[in-house]
Amino acid sequence: MSSRKRVRPQADFGRALQQLRAARGLVQEDMLLATSRRHISRIEQGHQVPSLRTVEVLAQHMQIHPLTLVVAAYCPDLDEASVIELLNTVKADFKSIGPN
Repeated sequence: MSSRKRVRPQADFGRALQQLRAARGLVQEDMLLATSRRHISRIEQGHQVPSLRTVEVLAQHMQIHPLTLVVAAYCPDLDEASVIELLNTVKADFKSIGPN
């Protein structure tokens, strides 16, 4: 089975934000410099999809790379094997579209 078939096709950004925020020991109120508490709550509940700029600001506030948030959205367990599998899929995608 190719890794593409095992990689989650749908992101759950709200869950990822909630997990990573908690892992950093932050509560929603700690994120108020990044955006409003209501906005964070709506994102975490899945009612709103953040813009790329919002992803960047949230990541900066948590002191992680924005791609960490995006990868976490596709890896619900945040386990190393899932992350590696997803990154290998992305690597294969770039290899297939990159210059020869």
